[in-house]
Amino acid sequence: MGQIYSFLGYGNTTGNNNQEALLLGEDFSCKICLEVLHDPVQCQNNEHYFCRKCVTKHLGNSERCPLCMDQLTLETLRPAPRIVASVVSQLKKPRCSHVSRGCEENVQVEELLLHEQTCGYAPVVCSNEGCKETVNRRDKESHETEECKFRKITCESCDEELVYVDYYKNHQCSLRLRKEIDEIKLRLDEMNDALKQIVSTGTKHKMKLATNSECVRNNKQTSRQEEVPCKSSTAIRGEKNVVNGQIFIFGGDLFDDEIGKSVEVFNWSTKTWTLIKNCLFFQRWHSFSFLYGKKIMVCGGYSKGRIEYLNPSESGYTATVSSVSLPSNAKCNGLLHKGRLLTFHKKSVVETSLDSPGESRTLLAEKQDRNISAGVHCFGNNIYIVGGIESSMEKYDVVKNEIKTLPSLPYTVSGMATVAYKDNIIILGGLHGEKALDDVVMFNVTNQEYKKLPSLLETRYGCAAVIIGDMIVVMGGMKKDNESDWMDHMMVLKTVEYYVIGDSAWQKLPAMNLGRSYATACVYMY
Repeated sequence: MGQIYSFLGYGNTTGNNNQEALLLGEDFSCKICLEVLHDPVQCQNNEHYFCRKCVTKHLGNSERCPLCMDQLTLETLRPAPRIVASVVSQLKKPRCSHVSRGCEENVQVEELLLHEQTCGYAPVVCSNEGCKETVNRRDKESHETEECKFRKITCESCDEELVYVDYYKNHQCSLRLRKEIDEIKLRLDEMNDALKQIVSTGTKHKMKLATNSECVRNNKQTSRQEEVPCKSSTAIRGEKNVVNGQIFIFGGDLFDDEIGKSVEVFNWSTKTWTLIKNCLFFQRWHSFSFLYGKKIMVCGGYSKGRIEYLNPSESGYTATVSSVSLPSNAKCNGLLHKGRLLTFHKKSVVETSLDSPGESRTLLAEKQDRNISAGVHCFGNNIYIVGGIESSMEKYDVVKNEIKTLPSLPYTVSGMATVAYKDNIIILGGLHGEKALDDVVMFNVTNQEYKKLPSLLETRYGCAAVIIGDMIVVMGGMKKDNESDWMDHMMVLKTVEYYVIGDSAWQKLPAMNLGRSYATACVYMY
């Protein structure tokens, strides 16, 4: 390097090394990127040096030298002299010889030797007796004291100092401790197997226990239609808007005809529930209902796809079987949209015409299973599906015939009731794992935000709900009997409660005559 310095006229004294390096850096750096020249070239008139890549990019915008502004093109560029290329090659920072072990340092040639002598990635051999492992210099201490199997340790039980590998294999304290740990693991495995067996057995009988827990009922009625007076002396805020309305609740049991084929009607003016036995042709459980003109249509659930309806204003409480049927897989939820019935099945969306009996077609096939207890509500041409897949919220675009997943519900829930209020969907109760909920949450479909409302008076899932104006009414469902084990006893509820939006708490209404779970309810205004 000293010969090059002398050749360039900078001298070669030790005291001038820093100044010489600075001068070299200025003379042999690219005037565009300011780094040491790479593949150096020069302009034809004034020998200004540039990296070939840098000046080529520059000439794409202006065919003049960046320094002297003389005419310059790719064709008139000249290679730099060999002496310049030689100096540049020595100025470039070489890489450490330990790069293969992870070192990424780039240093000057004159600093390379010192760097490699102290490089943290230099290979060194563990100094513990019996260990021949090679590690990076910077990892030597941690290896020797924390990782090496030949490191010295002190037994915490007897304070004996010994090599780790001997402690693990032969030391009595270690052997005794490992034996105790193995025994604990074995007991935990046995407990886990027992718990799995309990859950498996409970799951098989859960449906039957839940739906038959109130098969023995008091107050047997002897007539087809019986009115039970359950008047309330307390005035209900907002009831003036619903005095002429009635709430119909259909079915609510898969095995008991007394419940599954019955209807109860709540009259606001008298605050009474009327029980109509054997009103329906089919047992209704997990069904859905809606108004179609003056008719209340009852569809779906575990009923082989048959649709029946009531026309209270004309034929009273006598059901008629419709000539229209849903597809054979009627385990679904649905709603009326512009004169056609849209149903959301386990893996499909189906359209059924109520004017053309028997005409159903699949609009959309899906890959993922959907829970039939999902809530569905329509806002314009968008239908929102609540809790169909775990804790999901979905939006079905009727025009585009596509489903989009929205932000998840605040918690995993199934078996809840839902009602639509203005541009909101209100989610009531439900089941979180094996825990019945009393939570009430309102989801705004416009800003997609959730708001918590006052909790229900009781935990309940599989309940039915309707909304009349600003008043929500929740009926029936199931809850855990606090005095019993979850798997043994579930209470089927006949209790009813209401909430006026804006109030601070829920209030009681007269109870129904029979407990009902997964029933369907509808409001009928005269």
